[in-house]
Amino acid sequence: MHTGWAMLVAVSGHEVLRRCRVELYPARGRFVYHEAAELDLPEAVELVEAVRGIVRENARTAVGSAIQGLKVSGARIPTGSTVLPDDLAAILSSHPRIHAAEGALYAGAIVSACEQLEIPAITVRERDVWTRAAAGAGVPEAQLRAQVDALRKTLGPPWTADHKIATAAAMIR
Repeated sequence: MHTGWAMLVAVSGHEVLRRCRVELYPARGRFVYHEAAELDLPEAVELVEAVRGIVRENARTAVGSAIQGLKVSGARIPTGSTVLPDDLAAILSSHPRIHAAEGALYAGAIVSACEQLEIPAITVRERDVWTRAAAGAGVPEAQLRAQVDALRKTLGPPWTADHKIATAAAMIR
């Protein structure tokens, strides 16, 4: 997950079926909470809600298109670990919370897209992805990381850290 986009990797066992970048919001305006922090609270609420609706619709369309032709049994969505207050004013008063809220906005849009597409989704803290994937695969984490790294040989570039974490997340049972 990134601000405004996500890396989608579809796997079956240890085989990568598809990998692509899923655009959720145009580059200009992706940092909606940063922008909202510059507004009066009523305008900030209006902006965040409007963008949330757009991002959710974009996510449903983008994810639906990305998985077209695949039989998808579930999704694993890496998230941040910051617990956010419900109060927008409290979020906007803290720069770290602003960043966390932006991450939560886009991750939430992917979860919403999965719900609309009737795909069971599980969120997992990004820092726990490798540990949980290795435990589910019944192998040491270092071995799983090596296996995922080795996929680049058959897939070719690009094979970035984003692809690897998305692949590991997809392997969580």
